[in-house]
Parts: sequence; structure tokens; C-alpha cells
Amino acid sequence: MRTIGGSGRRTVLKGMAAAGAAAIVDGPAFAAPRTLKIGLVAPQTGPLSLFSEHIPFVLDQVKRATGGNLKIAGANRQFEILVKDSQSNPNRASEVASDLILKDKVDIMCAFATPETVNPVSDQCELNGVPCVSNDAPLEPWFFGRHGDPKKGFEWTYNYFFSADEVIHAMLAMWTRIPTNKKLGVLWPNDNDGNAFAHVMPPPIKEAGFTIVDPGRFDLPANNFDAQISAFKAAGVEAVLTVTPSPEFTVFWNSSAQQGFKPKLVTPGKVAEFPPGVYPFGDRAINFSIEVWWSRFHPFSSGMTGQSSAELADEYEKVSGRQASMGLGFRHALFETAFDTLKRTHDLDKHESVRDALRDMDYKSVVGPVNFKKGPFPNTSLTPVVGGQWRKGTKWPLELVIVDNKYATQIPVGGQPEPIA
Repeated sequence: MRTIGGSGRRTVLKGMAAAGAAAIVDGPAFAAPRTLKIGLVAPQTGPLSLFSEHIPFVLDQVKRATGGNLKIAGANRQFEILVKDSQSNPNRASEVASDLILKDKVDIMCAFATPETVNPVSDQCELNGVPCVSNDAPLEPWFFGRHGDPKKGFEWTYNYFFSADEVIHAMLAMWTRIPTNKKLGVLWPNDNDGNAFAHVMPPPIKEAGFTIVDPGRFDLPANNFDAQISAFKAAGVEAVLTVTPSPEFTVFWNSSAQQGFKPKLVTPGKVAEFPPGVYPFGDRAINFSIEVWWSRFHPFSSGMTGQSSAELADEYEKVSGRQASMGLGFRHALFETAFDTLKRTHDLDKHESVRDALRDMDYKSVVGPVNFKKGPFPNTSLTPVVGGQWRKGTKWPLELVIVDNKYATQIPVGGQPEPIA
């Protein structure tokens, strides 16, 4: 990855996502400080690729904001970011994380995009004693899906995002304001998210007066939901909650239209968080409801660029020509927190020292405060969630409007909950 020599020799940062430019080392031969390595595992291809659309933009931001150097203990330290594609496959995520650890010898690992990516990467880091910071994986599937013990926690791995308990209460605050018969059909697959949601969500849903119609777990990939739709129709379901990748939801929603199933409330997790997830449905996506973990309206700023949430969204839209979405804030924040960790590390040659800095984080990011000592579980930090719905847009075909902020009143609302027409 790196070549260092005497006069005239160059240090070259390689890799598709290397941040910074080549540096020249002149003068007498000496051991220059080694380049720090940050590993990143991302689902760049496959059904979870929607989660990676902001990565090229954010990597360019990192390069411009840092010049490929971090100021640590008064000195500049070069770094490079090594990106590996999980291909939306947990086994592949584990494999490439192992490569980054054992072959590339990264100083800190980063991961995002659902437990299918984050959990296997975290497990590899825990196994090999490498610090890992992650986000965009709900806390219960990340912690309990990895057999976490609340009395012990983990040693090397840390994750910040919403909790399943938090998000269902935020959704219920919105759902109860939409007129339905409170019969809720659910599509919870046999994966980390589906199994965790099936365990955590029923009690508060029932407590809020909803009846759950659950046809049971199913394996992914799936290409037929006729049995589930029939069960929903037979039970008179008027509200639906799904947590499936985009291909499965597309099959479900298209089949629903063909079979005359027209719920008044639909919350498609892993799909409606992203403009590319809802655009293909056109007007059939109007009033899709979804949890909102970040938006241009969130009252937080970046410690890396100084940008407000609105300024970050505006820059992305100007540079990319695409609509900003909630994943942007968390991709940006992932590097904020990785850099904050490295800057506070006392001995960058010891993984234990990097781990200690990560453990002791108390940082204000563009997605909100991150402090791993506050929980709700060991090694986790909770970020705020509000409720939103997709509406006909003015600048973009569909735009996400925050319609309920009961559990995060610092985030302003822009409309009221409405049923699907």
C-alpha cells in the first residue's frame, strides 16, 4: 500500500477511496510516521446498494476537508481509506472485513447499512481485536443479534443509530394519527432485522391498540407474496409494516395493486428511507410513511466541515444532481466519528489505545450527539428518530416531510400525517 524511501522517494496512497494526494519525503533517510489506515465495508452492489449512494460524495468531502491528513498531537498524520464491497452479502462482508484486518492491517474499521453488513464486520473486529465504529444498524439487532450480554457488552465494537424500541414508538405516534381500523399486517423476514423486530415490536404495537396480522417469517430473497397478501385481505388489514430489501417490497407492492389490496398506511422499511426506493412507484408512493433518522431539518452540524444539516444536503444536491436523503448524514458522520477517535488516541500503534478513545467518545456530529457510555445498551449510542411521509414535491418528484416529532421535539415538523388515498 505504501512505499517510503530516502531523497526523492514518494509515498503513494492507493485504492479506489484513498483520501489525499501523494506526499514527498526528502532529506536524510528516516522512518517517517506510517500512514494510518481506515477500513470501510459498504454494500456497493446488490439489494442493499441504495445505502451506498452517498459514499463517493462523502469521500470527496473527506479529501477536501482534510487533505489526506489528520492533526494528531500537534502533527499531521497521513491516512488512507480502504473500501471493500460487501455485495449486500453477510458472508462477503465478513470475508472482506477479515482481509482488511489481516492483510491491510487497518487501524480502525467502519461499517454501515443494516445488520447484514454491520454485524459480520463487527464480529470479525471483535474476534481479531480491532476497533470498529458503525452506524445505520438498529441497536437491538446489532447488540442482541450478536449475542451481546448487557452485563458485559463488547470489547472492540461500537454502534450508534436508533433502537427498534425507539423507532416503533416514533412510528406509533404517527400511525395513531392516521385513520385506520388498527389492523397491522407485517412482513418480517427470517433475518437479523426481521427476527429482532418480531421480538421487540409486538408489545408496544398491541399496547397502542393495534392488532398484528403476522403470516410468519420467510427467507430472502423472496419473489412471491400472494399468501401474505391473501392473509392481509382476509383479516381486513388497513396498515402494513415491512422490513425487506427493495426487490422484495417491489414484488409485494405491485402484487398488492394487482390483487386489489389497498391499505391506508404503509411503512416500507429499507426502501422508503431513500428517494431511489420510492421514485419507481410514482404517485403510488405518496404518503408512504417511514422513520426519519436524519434530514436537512435536523438541528445538528458537522464537526468535520462545520456544515449544518441543511448545508450538507444542499451541497450534495448541487454536486450530485440527486436528492439528498437520510443516509447522507450517517455516511458523513461515520467519518466524523472515526476521525474523532483517531485524533484522541494516545498511541496510534496500539489497537487498545484506539479502542479506548472510541469507547470514551463524547462527540457532536451532524446526526446528533454520540456517546457510547449512554446506551441504551453497552457499546451503543442512541440517535433521534421522527416520523415522515412522502409527498408530491416542488424541487423533486417526491419529497419527505416530517409529520410527527413526539420523541424528538427539537426537530421541526413540516406537515401532518395523512392516509394513502
